[in-house]
Amino acid sequence: MAELAKRSRRQLGEMLHAEGLITRDQLNRALEIHRATGERLGNVLLDMGVVGQEQVARMLSQQLGAEFVRLTGLRLSEDLLRLLPAADASRLQAIPIANDNGRLTVAMVDPLDVVALDDIRRLTRMEVRAVVTTVSDFQHALNQYPEIEDPMQATIRTLPDLPGPAVADEQGSLETERREAEAQPIVRLVSQLIEEAVRNRATDIHVEPQGRQDVRVRYRIDGILKHKHNLPRHVLNRVVSRIKILGKMDIAERRVPQDGSFQTQVHDRAVDIRVSTVPSYFGEKVVMRLLDKSAPIYDLDQLGISPHNLTRLRRIVKRPQGLFLLTGPTGSGKTTTLYAVLNEINNEAVNIVTIEDPVEYQIRGVTQVQVNPRAGVTFSSTLRHFLRQDPDLILVGEIRDEETARIAVQAALTGHLVLSTLHTNDAMGAVTRLLDMKIEPYLVAASLAGVAAQRLVRVLCPRCRQPDPLSVDELRNRFGEDIPEGSYLGPQGCDFCNDTGYRGRVAIFEIAEIGEDLRHLIVNNQPAHLLKERARSDGMTTLLQDGFRKAAEGRTSVAEVERVVYVERANGNGSPAAKAPLDGERGSQLVPRDGEV
Repeated sequence: MAELAKRSRRQLGEMLHAEGLITRDQLNRALEIHRATGERLGNVLLDMGVVGQEQVARMLSQQLGAEFVRLTGLRLSEDLLRLLPAADASRLQAIPIANDNGRLTVAMVDPLDVVALDDIRRLTRMEVRAVVTTVSDFQHALNQYPEIEDPMQATIRTLPDLPGPAVADEQGSLETERREAEAQPIVRLVSQLIEEAVRNRATDIHVEPQGRQDVRVRYRIDGILKHKHNLPRHVLNRVVSRIKILGKMDIAERRVPQDGSFQTQVHDRAVDIRVSTVPSYFGEKVVMRLLDKSAPIYDLDQLGISPHNLTRLRRIVKRPQGLFLLTGPTGSGKTTTLYAVLNEINNEAVNIVTIEDPVEYQIRGVTQVQVNPRAGVTFSSTLRHFLRQDPDLILVGEIRDEETARIAVQAALTGHLVLSTLHTNDAMGAVTRLLDMKIEPYLVAASLAGVAAQRLVRVLCPRCRQPDPLSVDELRNRFGEDIPEGSYLGPQGCDFCNDTGYRGRVAIFEIAEIGEDLRHLIVNNQPAHLLKERARSDGMTTLLQDGFRKAAEGRTSVAEVERVVYVERANGNGSPAAKAPLDGERGSQLVPRDGEV
C-alpha cells in the first residue's frame, strides 16, 4: 500500500505537468522538497503556489479513480455527522457525507492516507468509500455545524473541574506545580491550542491574563491578531507551566522573562515553536511563535515580485561582491526573501555561509551557523571567522551594531557578496542607519550594491472579493497621480476566509540599485529624502507604488496598502500632502524589533 501511495504521488505530478498546470522545473523542485521533507507532493505544490486546491483534488480523483465532490453549500444531517465525531473528523481531515445501507461515503482531503481510512473504519465500524475534496471545502463543511461542540471548547469546559487551586506563589512545591501542569486536561488543552493555530495558519499564539477573571488566547493570522478563546483564570499558571516544561524553561521562576523552544508534530508536519514569557501585573504572558519546518523554500519567481523589481533584484544579487541590505519591520517576510535569493544562487560552484538567529530552514549545500551568545557565537565574531572560510556569499541574519556593520562592509569591499537585514522605514533609510552606526560615508558608498524595503499585504479572498466603491479618479484625488488604472477590489468576508475578506499575504517592495549618482550623494552625506528622490529618478518603485499596482491587479485592497505603508495623502488638487502613519499589524509598525522571523 505504501508503494502504491508513493507511485501515485509521482504520477500526480506527471499528470499535472501533462495538463500544462505546472512546468517541468516546478515539478522537479516540488519532488526535491518532497524527498527532503516527506510531505505529500500535492501539498508541496499547493505550498509553492503553482496550482490551486481544486486542480490538485480533481487530478488526484482521476489518478485514484475516486469521485471529486464540492462540499460548499452541501447540507449534511446531524445524525450523519455524528457517525464521525468532530474531533476525529478534524484530526483525520475527513467528513461523512452519505450513508448507503451501512456503507459510509467519506469526503477526504487525502484519500491516500491509509492510516486515516483504517481509523475511520474502526471508529464507525462501517465499510468506507473515500471521495476527494479540497481543504477549503472540508473546512467549510466542518465549520458550518456549531451544534457539534468544538473539541477545544469541550476541553475548556472541563477545566473548571480540575482539582485544587492553581499554584501561584513560591510556597507551592515544584513537584506540585509539575504535577498540575501535566494533568491530562492541561496537556490536551495546550496540544489543541497548537494544533488549532497550525490549522488556521497562525504564526503566533498569545496567552495573556486579563485582569483577575479570565485568560485571553489570540492567534496572529495573516499578520493580524484574532481573539479565539477565553480560559478560566485559575488555569493560567498550569498552562504556563506546561508550556515551560515543553520549552525546557524554569517553571519555578515567574518573576523574570524567559525564553525557550521545542519541536512538535502536527498532522505529520514538523513545527518549531519558540516561547517567550514575561511577568505582567496579573500574571505571566506567553507568546509562542510557530515555524512550519515542512514549508518550502520559495523561488524568487513565487514571491509576487513585479517584473521590474525582480530584474533589479537579480541584477544586484548576481554581482560578485557588494553589500545588499533588505529592510523592514519584524514579520515583514525579509527572511523568506533572503532564503529565496540563496535558493537561486546556491550551486556547487558557490561557497555560501550564513549566521542566523535562529536558523529557520536548513538549505542543502549551505553552511548555516546558529547564534549562541553564551558560547561566544555572535554575528560579529562569526562573521570575522567566515572571512577565513573562503566564502563567495555571506548571509548575516541582521546587522545590529557597529562592529557587525563594519565587518560586513569590509567583507563586501574585499570580494564577497554580503546579504543582511536592517530595521528601517524604507530602502534608503538603510544608508542613514549605517551612517548612524558610525560607518564612514565613503565606505558605505563603496560597499553598497543595493538596498530594498519590504512589507506584507493581505491577499483578497478569491471567493468573496468585490469591486471597490471608489473610482480611480477618487483614489487619485486622495493619494495623487501615481494611482494606476486597474480593477480595484475590496474585502467582503465568507466562510473560506473566516469573514476577514483576506486569505494569505504577498510582499510589496521598493528596490534601489546604488549607481554613481547615489554614491556621490552618500559620500557627501546628503539627507535621506534626497537619496530617495535620486533613487526614484533612477527607476526605484516605492512601497506605495508597488502596493497600488497590486491593488490595481485585484490582488489586495487599497485599504490594506494604506494599513501597512506610510501613505502620502494628496490634497484637493491631487498633489502630495501630509504623511499619515497607518498601523494595525506586525509588518506595518515601523518601530524596530528584535527576533526577526
